[in-house]
Amino acid sequence: MRWSNRWLLFGLVAATPIPVAAGPGPTVKEVVEFTRIVQPRDSDANALQTQVSPDGRQAFVVTRTADVAAGRNLFRILLLDLDPHRLEARRASAPRTLLTIAAANDPSYLDPAIQDVRWVGLGTLVLRGRLNGKATQAYRLDVRSGRLAPLTRETLPIVSFAVSDDLQRVVYVAQIPKPPLGPGERSVVVANQSFWSVKFGQNDLRAQDRQYRYFTTSGDGREPSRPIGPVFAERSSQAPGVSISPDGRWALLPRYELGRQLAWAAEYPLVADLLKRAGPSLSIDPIGYFSRPRSYVVRLLVAHRLADGHEQVVSDAPDDAWPGVGQTRSDRLWQKGGKSVVIAGTHLPLAAGRGNGSHIVEYWPDSGRMEVIAGLDGRLEAAYSVPGPHDAFVAMDGSRRRWFERAPDGQWKELAAVRDAGPAVSGQPTWALHLEQSLNQPPDLWAIGSAGRRIRLTHLNPAYSADTWGTVKPYAWRDGKGRQWDGGLLLPSGHVPGTRLPLVIQTYGFLQDRFYLDGANIADGVSSGFAGRAFLREGFLVLALPVAPTTDRPVNERGRVDAFADGVQGAIDSLVASGLVDVDKVGIIGWSATGERVLNLITFTDTPIRAATILDGDANTMFSVAITYGSGDNMVTRKEDINGGPAYGSTLESWVRSDPALHTDCVRSALRIETYGPVVLNNWDVYSLLRRQYKPAEMVVIPGGSHSLSHPGERMISLQGNVDWYRFWLQDAERREPVLVGETAESLQNQYTRWRQMAELRRADELRPRCVRPQRN
Repeated sequence: MRWSNRWLLFGLVAATPIPVAAGPGPTVKEVVEFTRIVQPRDSDANALQTQVSPDGRQAFVVTRTADVAAGRNLFRILLLDLDPHRLEARRASAPRTLLTIAAANDPSYLDPAIQDVRWVGLGTLVLRGRLNGKATQAYRLDVRSGRLAPLTRETLPIVSFAVSDDLQRVVYVAQIPKPPLGPGERSVVVANQSFWSVKFGQNDLRAQDRQYRYFTTSGDGREPSRPIGPVFAERSSQAPGVSISPDGRWALLPRYELGRQLAWAAEYPLVADLLKRAGPSLSIDPIGYFSRPRSYVVRLLVAHRLADGHEQVVSDAPDDAWPGVGQTRSDRLWQKGGKSVVIAGTHLPLAAGRGNGSHIVEYWPDSGRMEVIAGLDGRLEAAYSVPGPHDAFVAMDGSRRRWFERAPDGQWKELAAVRDAGPAVSGQPTWALHLEQSLNQPPDLWAIGSAGRRIRLTHLNPAYSADTWGTVKPYAWRDGKGRQWDGGLLLPSGHVPGTRLPLVIQTYGFLQDRFYLDGANIADGVSSGFAGRAFLREGFLVLALPVAPTTDRPVNERGRVDAFADGVQGAIDSLVASGLVDVDKVGIIGWSATGERVLNLITFTDTPIRAATILDGDANTMFSVAITYGSGDNMVTRKEDINGGPAYGSTLESWVRSDPALHTDCVRSALRIETYGPVVLNNWDVYSLLRRQYKPAEMVVIPGGSHSLSHPGERMISLQGNVDWYRFWLQDAERREPVLVGETAESLQNQYTRWRQMAELRRADELRPRCVRPQRN
């Protein structure tokens, strides 16, 4: 009999699972099937106002509801009643479903099957949609009849679009395939391409080095699509957003200016800031030998006349857009049917004498004239037109909200006091649309009238009960270095003060004004594998850990990793001292960047973590350096920052001291590693080394998933798997009934057979001499 099998048989005899009765609180299935608002993203109050119809009588909201049994997400556009007469009489119509898309292929929360919905006139919505498993296209939706008709007929996926007011002209961005092997080729010269693109990108658009092209076409399908400009590589971690004049004559398109990046960084502080934080490639590798600018590249706007292809640069200077979501922010607001456009968040040529900060300007493409409206104090978050009888817009200048209106003389004036952004209906009482939520109240839409009158328009989650789903409250503590941390504590309903419970720490952030359901509530799509309130049903406390301390925030990556460890230890000390937590029953979950921090925590500290999970996490290991080579220009430098320099030469010893994979003998926590997507990701080395030492470790691969899990079945696997994991390790409890789609009594039993073996191996591991941890600089 093999040695491991002897341990297995012993584990089957020795294990005595303790039944733990479930208390009040949601099941994992109820958390997964919770209805969420997709648009406006991140509950953006200013973006919400753009979802009100031009006459102020209707509004839409986009929702997503998982159907676990069917294995699909249901995306809906709901029409809300804002008619002032009905609201005054408190007879508002119930929300009407305009469109439902059942998405079986839905790997990423950040790529919903319905997105970019907007009004065109009073009776039409346009949107991007992914129907019947086909590539995402642009559509028009008749509000009265619910009829959906295509605006584009592209074989490639469309990643952003804009349409004229008459729906006859469309401009869009499509992803262009870039397989590493061309026709007839049988080898690849890698150069500085990423491992993922070379090994997995032949037929997978997600793994390829993404590239795009602008196109224009007629909305009625009579005119074939026509390319605008050349194919270009993805820059700044996302495809750009496009804009078209209401009359369909002009398009405003971003153009990336790689050759001017360093010069502009020397002239404009906001560019220099992003170059340092997000895109250091040109600074560390000017010849592009081992890296290439991808994470951040400067861009400017080009006006393209659609009739004849004429192009002209709007402002020969960069904009101030962030990488990622900043590439599709709302920053081009057309005026007077297309005669001019307000452009927010652009620098000006230094010769203009306006300084080197960002500005808001008005631009007339027919003449090329430009007038400066105002300078910005910081970086533009977004700008939104304000519906109503006057030309007006709101600009989010960092966290500051600034309101501008056009005066009778045609000039823009900034108002000293910001007005309500709700639409005004001439001669009728005004009702504004608001999205309301709190830590313990899910988001819903309300109509707010004068004198504080309030009418609830949606009740998206009627099964939710604040009395039974547990309570979240702010929780503050200080770490051993004196820094303050402001997080959140989730307590089960009926929790008795003084009762010590097991604790699961969920990392990646906490906001005090947004509903907390499953995972980090700092933004949509970052919950991924967190179970949140589902832990409460099983008798756990949950601590929501902020991404950084409130005071004395570290300024480099190594400092952030070390502060994270201090913050976790300080939280445990505080909760144990308060009589809330059993110090021997603590677990922690990290996702993405905090997965790396969890790995360092359980490797290099004595923090009492009995069990841990890394959800699709990053890692500062040599294996991770090799895997992520070429995928982003700040990947390598960030890992080198944590480990004290590159893994060669004078800093080799520092790397050896700091690489967690070289010190897995120090890991005493039972570790669950989840990895999403078809390609090889981080932590395979850590997993294999832990298994080689007979330490408790399990890896769960979800081939169809992406970094932000979305598919109901994949979310169930992750969330229920983590609830099971922590019940087993912190409560000595086992689940008895299958709950996953396709799960059987036998497969469930196999899970615990594996884990009981790990428990026996752990007991043996705990008898070994403790490792000698290196002293990291």
